[in-house]
Amino acid sequence: MAAKSETSSSAPLYKQLEESFVQDIVCGRLKPGDAVPSTYSLAEQYGISRVTAVRCYEQLKARGYLTARRGGATIVNPSLPAALNWNWSSGGSLAAPNELEAEFDICRTESPSCLQLPPHEVLPSKAWLRAMGAVLDEPLPDFFGRDGKYLTMRLKMAITAFLSRNRGMSLYPQNVLLFNTKRDALSFVARHVVEQGAGVAVESPGEPLVREVFSERSAKFFAMAVDREGAVIDHLPPGAGIKMMVVSPSAQFPSGVVLSERRRQQVARYAGHNDAFILEDDGAALMRFGKSPEPCLFNKFKNALHIGSFGAYLGPLCQISYLIVPDHILAAPGNIVESGIQPRLEMLVLANFIETGALDLSILRMRAQLAQRRQQLLALLQSDFKGMFAVGASSTGYHQVVRVNSVFSREKILSSIENCKLQSYVLQKFYAEDSETSRVELMLPLVENQSDAGVVEKLHALKHQLLEVVPQAVLPECETMSQVENMPFPATAQFSQLPLSI
Repeated sequence: MAAKSETSSSAPLYKQLEESFVQDIVCGRLKPGDAVPSTYSLAEQYGISRVTAVRCYEQLKARGYLTARRGGATIVNPSLPAALNWNWSSGGSLAAPNELEAEFDICRTESPSCLQLPPHEVLPSKAWLRAMGAVLDEPLPDFFGRDGKYLTMRLKMAITAFLSRNRGMSLYPQNVLLFNTKRDALSFVARHVVEQGAGVAVESPGEPLVREVFSERSAKFFAMAVDREGAVIDHLPPGAGIKMMVVSPSAQFPSGVVLSERRRQQVARYAGHNDAFILEDDGAALMRFGKSPEPCLFNKFKNALHIGSFGAYLGPLCQISYLIVPDHILAAPGNIVESGIQPRLEMLVLANFIETGALDLSILRMRAQLAQRRQQLLALLQSDFKGMFAVGASSTGYHQVVRVNSVFSREKILSSIENCKLQSYVLQKFYAEDSETSRVELMLPLVENQSDAGVVEKLHALKHQLLEVVPQAVLPECETMSQVENMPFPATAQFSQLPLSI
């Protein structure tokens, strides 16, 4: 094992020892399945207390590097892949069939208006600053040298443990590709997984960023409507050249619905019959109200890739994103290994934030806050706006989709929305294709941004203007699906309606 002097002497002893073990594992001096010294032997070897040795091993087990074998012995986790061994002489890249550099733009930024981002009021800003402070209390590594390559692997290990713990995914660090932003990850898929001009099926409504990125590769789009069970694929023609299906099974944005098991099977069958890939956008899956997130498609279907962004939970604090790629795709001849993200302080802070459990705790607190605000919003709609809105079947996310009662004319609704300055919440811009419809939907934030407060006041103003045309006494109820019009695309798709209560 490497000597303690290789780590920072200002760090706590258990931390110095922990990082020394990690370096040995990453560099291949300790291999999966190798036994490590007992805590008694370790304490004697380094002249430290057994309490320090025990704490070191506990941290390594929590991070997934070590595991306890039956009989009490502690070994390097056998599940760790041999690919953890870095080829330092060739610049530190992971061994792969093709080591060409990826040709994607790592400098572009993404528009927050197109993403499912948490409101500033619930961001774990203080916890993030504490993580940054803990990192800055220790000497910074050489981001452009060997330490930088080790940091990249450390972050991949942390993400692997996070997804295993929270999303039930079975993967290795070698399956994790890192990107600066979600746009970069999508751009990588558009450039290197499907051919230019290929057919791409996208959800409608769905995140505009997906269409924007694939449009740059001249993709031919096929819209999948969204109803209470998620993406509808019945209308997708077989043999249409669709080579990528982009779905958000656990947290569809902007509707907030969850893809049903029946639809998951349909998506998988269609992809299998048409030799297509499934790109699973995890969105803000951990923000599901009242239930645990649905299992991922990644481990269930062969050609499923998984994309996620820490911006979904940390917003502007950290936009680092990841793409999870199955082994058989990584190993296929001609595939390209991720390249481009440069080790930096943000990655070190994120790794610390994940490893200490601060991210899990922050998400738990955010979910509790959002669930409470959702109850308050639904209660308000029930009491003050009865008959005015139908509530979409959202199960996740930071917004609640509502539909204005179609008894009002579309022209009157849109003009009133503009007068009340609610136009930024209109859902129409999230559709893949323009469609003439009398329906108008709004995406109401569960937590108001302080810079744009007064959504409830704006809703009351909207109600006042609309009731000048149709008195509330003659409003039909719009809490059931049978009394609401069809979705704009296609004509057969519908949102389910929930009673205005939890």
